[in-house]
Amino acid sequence: MKISKICFSVALAVLLPVATSCHHDTLEDKAEKDCKEYTKKYCPTPFTDMQRTDSITFTRSDKTIHYYYLLNGKADDPHAIDRMRPQLMATIKRNWMEDTHSTSYKKAGFRFHFVYRSASTGKVLLEATLPHK
Repeated sequence: MKISKICFSVALAVLLPVATSCHHDTLEDKAEKDCKEYTKKYCPTPFTDMQRTDSITFTRSDKTIHYYYLLNGKADDPHAIDRMRPQLMATIKRNWMEDTHSTSYKKAGFRFHFVYRSASTGKVLLEATLPHK
């Protein structure tokens, strides 16, 4: 009886710190960390095809990943954006659907918010949230 109590105490003393130190990040924790790290390491990105990524953020309360882009050159034209809005929205949706890097977030019900701003005025030219509620 005394030996089993000693064994239990030793096992508890060894396993308790291990069990309490095992911290499993949630998918929300991962999203928050990944967005912060990407933004810190890469943003703002260089302009490519008249677009750059300014930042990526995560809002935990509604599980939304926000992508902030800046448009310049010919893409920085509110009239052209308005004329091409249906095609642009379809392209955003298609690219989102084909993106395999965000599959785990999509399956978990995360939302994705895309904001495209003008480099010349700072105004929002295009905005989309997927999936739609």
